[in-house]
Amino acid sequence: MGYRADEVIGKSNSIFFTDPEEADRIMEQVQKEGAIKNYRTITLRKDGMPVHISMSAALLKDKDGVPSGSVRVSRDITKELELEKRIKDERDNLNLIFESMVDAVYIVSKDYEIEFMNRVLIDKVGDQIGDICYRAIHDREDPCPWCKTTEVLAGKTMRWEWYSRRMNKTYDLVETPLTNIDGTISKLTIFRDITDRKRLEEERICAGERPLQLLDELEKANAELKDFAYIVSHDLKAPLRAITSLATWISTDYGDMLDEEGKEQLDLLLNRVKQMHNLIESILQYSRIGHMKENKQETNLSILVSDVIKMIDPPEEVVITVEDKLPTILCDRTRMEQIFQNLMSNAVRYMDKPNGQITIGCTEESGYWKFSVADNGPGIESRYYDNIFQIFQTLKPRDELESTGIGLSIVKKIVESQRGKIWVHSKVGVGSTFFFTVPKEENEL
Repeated sequence: MGYRADEVIGKSNSIFFTDPEEADRIMEQVQKEGAIKNYRTITLRKDGMPVHISMSAALLKDKDGVPSGSVRVSRDITKELELEKRIKDERDNLNLIFESMVDAVYIVSKDYEIEFMNRVLIDKVGDQIGDICYRAIHDREDPCPWCKTTEVLAGKTMRWEWYSRRMNKTYDLVETPLTNIDGTISKLTIFRDITDRKRLEEERICAGERPLQLLDELEKANAELKDFAYIVSHDLKAPLRAITSLATWISTDYGDMLDEEGKEQLDLLLNRVKQMHNLIESILQYSRIGHMKENKQETNLSILVSDVIKMIDPPEEVVITVEDKLPTILCDRTRMEQIFQNLMSNAVRYMDKPNGQITIGCTEESGYWKFSVADNGPGIESRYYDNIFQIFQTLKPRDELESTGIGLSIVKKIVESQRGKIWVHSKVGVGSTFFFTVPKEENEL
């Protein structure tokens, strides 16, 4: 993007207005007001190619304050507008996905203004776009006491059930933050009508069919997880790739024309896309656990842990040691690698001591192996022991620490799928020790 400060209103050496009357109007406005700022228009280059510009102009005055001419600064915003259009198109594609869903969807701003409603929701409550959500959806004159907007705008994804007196329905809600083109955050809410399912649950409980009801819920949850994984892999990766390619192209071709703030914003965009890609990959890993055939083989865990340490490549100030001799067991090597990699990576990532110590241990118990990964990091308050194993939960905001909040939930799901258990002991300021168990196999060494 270049600037020219030597052009007067109207025709110039390289750019001239397609409409001379527009040039006259601008000149009159400059003479009347003294200056104009960020006036957008389309002009032609000398070679006849159209170009979008953002123009600022001002009168030049002599020492007596008498106008003696004018000066114009023009900025080529053609590529900028193309980027805005691409991002808008991606958002429109996302809205098309929402429109094709059988669940109700709406997007709310930080000021509770409804920015988008899909057809399913409009059919239920009417077109309320532009209205305040608690007034349009809940018939209230002030924010709902149960509202999760504050938590969502802070970066959390919330799932909860809500009963609507207005519609006499029960809904399963998933609410998550959504980044807008201008960098602001809105709340995306997807809610599914589970009224019939809740009624059936109550009937089954009353009829003593709790085991069948749990099995049905599990089957539905697995089916929904598979569907979600399909949507993630096919519908969300494509726009991410497009944004990455376009942002990288702008950085490469126009990086030297951007000021420091522009470069920082472009780097922030690329970093956010990278975080989103990592989140998608983690969700896919989580969804596959328990749905893929295990490939159990005799695995020397001393070699496996050594390979994982090399892969993590901890910094010099963090030392990882294996305290006990690790056994050779019958297991799915890939799953076991994921467990140790996530636990050790977390210990390295959160380390706050100048001399970090991470220790791997193992003891043989009756019928199972008990492993431990201990560190001398910041420690974890006991009230967070359960939260850290939940999906999307992190102890620090994602802007402060690059984390998807899925690593420990993946570990927990793998361990429990192997009929094992995982837990943590910790002391704030001293460190944490994660324990997990693996049942012994009859034919393992």
